[in-house]
Amino acid sequence: MRKLNRVLSTCLLTATVIVNLPHWFSSVAIAQTNSRQQSWWWEIFQNDPPVEDSTPGGRRDISGLCAIAPRSIMTNTKVWSDRPLFVWRGNLGKIEVHPHKSDEVLWSQTVTSTDNSVTYAGEALQPGQTYDWVIFSPQNSRIFLIPFQVMEAPERDRIRVRLTILEQELKEKGATPEEIANARANYFAQQQLWSDVLKEVYSIENPSPELETIIQEIPSQLCKPMQRH
Repeated sequence: MRKLNRVLSTCLLTATVIVNLPHWFSSVAIAQTNSRQQSWWWEIFQNDPPVEDSTPGGRRDISGLCAIAPRSIMTNTKVWSDRPLFVWRGNLGKIEVHPHKSDEVLWSQTVTSTDNSVTYAGEALQPGQTYDWVIFSPQNSRIFLIPFQVMEAPERDRIRVRLTILEQELKEKGATPEEIANARANYFAQQQLWSDVLKEVYSIENPSPELETIIQEIPSQLCKPMQRH
């Protein structure tokens, strides 16, 4: 497990980062004991997920509303999952998924003021296709849309095979569901597939105290305005 939890040490990420994120995750780790179990999750974020600028065409933040995932990160708009997790901060009324630049509704989900994530539950999205995540206000006004792409089938299949092998190896060693989710999240982070990392983070039914802390803090940390120098 130690080797699996160190795979991010060789991951090359874009230089655009959330300035305060490393200090926050470090403080979480320091506040807790140094046991292996408590180091699982924060190690993933030692190499920060890159974020876009808040200028037009970049990260959208309107009246406290922040779309977290899926979201295009620099030139990487891809997700691995064909049923992605949508994560946001703020009060929405509804979200939809459309084919890119189309008004056709593939899936629609009403959300409440207490919701901040929901998993896509429509027909499986198609490899290589681009879609729009359309966001509506509580008054049912369309606020904005965010395009994202499901990766091409060959690349997606390669990752699926690797994840299957990884999961089988861990199950043979008696790994818990959270250990397996952590290893999968590490692998996705190595591929810079941060939307899929977050899906693993949010997938645990009974998260450990450390993971629960991270889940609670993710929206505020990933939606901080970028500092300019």
